[in-house]
Amino acid sequence: MARRGISGPPRSFITSGEWPDGVVEGPAPVLYAVEVSRRLTAAIDGRSLRDVAAEADLDHTTLWAVLRGERWPDLVTIAKLETSLGVRIWPD
Repeated sequence: MARRGISGPPRSFITSGEWPDGVVEGPAPVLYAVEVSRRLTAAIDGRSLRDVAAEADLDHTTLWAVLRGERWPDLVTIAKLETSLGVRIWPD
């Protein structure tokens, strides 16, 4: 999917350090992807990615890619995760 003015995965905007805690330089959507990854990591709290993905009706590779900053989190993915985990993942 083309994103005007944004190319590459979210993690490509980390200038130093590791995703999602490194230094980020990029537009607002990158900051949202960082926060989604952080909140999702906290909500999973050590559970199996396969279990969390199955409960959210997602493929575990999608969940893994969002957590690693390899894929942009889309609205459907976020909605399914928020519903199944019972927590807010989208940044305020």
